[in-house]
Amino acid sequence: MKYFPDSGFASASSAGPQREQPRDWLVWHFTHLENLEPIVKEGHLLCPERKLPAVSVALHGVKERRRHLMVAPDDQYPARKSVADHVPFYIAARSPMLFTVTRGHDNYSGGDTDLVFLGLSIGAIEDSGVTWCASDSNAACTIVEFSRKVDNIGQLVDYDLLCQKWWGKTPDDQNRPSRRAAEVLVLDTVPLEMITHVVAKTQVTLDKARDRLTSVGGVREYHVLPSFYYN
Repeated sequence: MKYFPDSGFASASSAGPQREQPRDWLVWHFTHLENLEPIVKEGHLLCPERKLPAVSVALHGVKERRRHLMVAPDDQYPARKSVADHVPFYIAARSPMLFTVTRGHDNYSGGDTDLVFLGLSIGAIEDSGVTWCASDSNAACTIVEFSRKVDNIGQLVDYDLLCQKWWGKTPDDQNRPSRRAAEVLVLDTVPLEMITHVVAKTQVTLDKARDRLTSVGGVREYHVLPSFYYN
């Protein structure tokens, strides 16, 4: 794995994330450590409409909005599926949502030490046969473009912004935070054995995550990467 420390934008390739090679990009679902045991029991990451996590770090207002925004990248996509019907993965690990969770909000104030990233490549998602798509920005926005053309993702998203440390609004560009939050959405569930990379902020948290994932099939890399986090 090679990544941009400023953003947590990563690739399974030793060359790092290349605009022309989105199949190699690693995408990230972060969750609280306490959620891993029930996730392992299920054997899958489940979308919010199927099951809510034991420890939620989500903003309730955003979570509710995602229940009502429909995902339709093309005419062949399953009809009437909302963002909340999908398991979300961020393309850049250091997302605006992670910043909000780290700082604390009305619904969560537990910090980032127990947050764990679960990652896999876009190519693995594509090859697995699951139904998925990518968004050019935060999928909770009212104006968002979806696509499941894997070779076009490098042009769909703001590649340069995904590589950068700073993603805040500027006077000339108020949509930078949304574009930094570009996502890959997998419909319904993701088999846990598809996860190939696990990242934590500390060795203590990583060891606990590894212990909880011991019984899960597949092969995974485990990394302590404080640079994936904001503090």
